[in-house]
Order: sequence, then structure tokens, then C-alpha cells
Amino acid sequence: IIISYNIGCQWGKNLWKRIGIYRLDLTPPQRPESVIILVPKFHLLAHIVACQEEFSFAFEVEVGETDGEAPEHTWAISNHVAASMKEMGPGSRQDTLDDHWSDHNWHKNMNLRQSVSSLD
Repeated sequence: IIISYNIGCQWGKNLWKRIGIYRLDLTPPQRPESVIILVPKFHLLAHIVACQEEFSFAFEVEVGETDGEAPEHTWAISNHVAASMKEMGPGSRQDTLDDHWSDHNWHKNMNLRQSVSSLD
């Protein structure tokens, strides 16, 4: 499991200690050696050199060319949905988000052919 978090270097220090205080049925089955915590590339430069070396996506063999910023890439296109959801109840809000992200994913898949063909 790879966790990408802006302050992963701080957050991960006592992660397993904090997890240990929960009941067994609430704890994840993963162990520390199977979890890798990294800091997204855009945020990494604001960290000290030691953090940059230890928590960099660039030095992790398990992630390819991932930058860890994918969730933030879609904020700009999702902000306009927030205003219309203020008055909605939980069910309508969930349906709206499902519709919004399904549409986003559909358009992304439709444009994938063009993106891949431009690599030639």
C-alpha cells in the first residue's frame, strides 16, 4: 500500500502506534513493512532535505512515474459542483458526485486514444 500525503513524513511517524489503540476489528490487516508513505512531488520541495530523500516518489521503485498529486488535479473541475450541492441532502449529494466523476472518467477515457496516439 502506498500512501501519498502532503505531510506524510510527520503523519507516518506514529501511525502504527495510533492504529494500535483501536479495537482489533477496526485495524487494517496490513503491517508496517507493507505500507509505504510518500510526499507528493509538488509538496516535497517545501520539506527539508532528509524528508525529500526518504519520502520522494522519485526514489521509490513501486510507483513508476507517479507524482502523488492526482487527487489535486481534479479540484479545479470539481469546485463548481460544490455550490450546487450546498442545499442537497446526503443521498442527492452522493448521486451528484457519482454523476460528476463518472462523466469526468468517461471523458478521460474517450480522450485516452488521442493522448496515447500523440506519443508516437
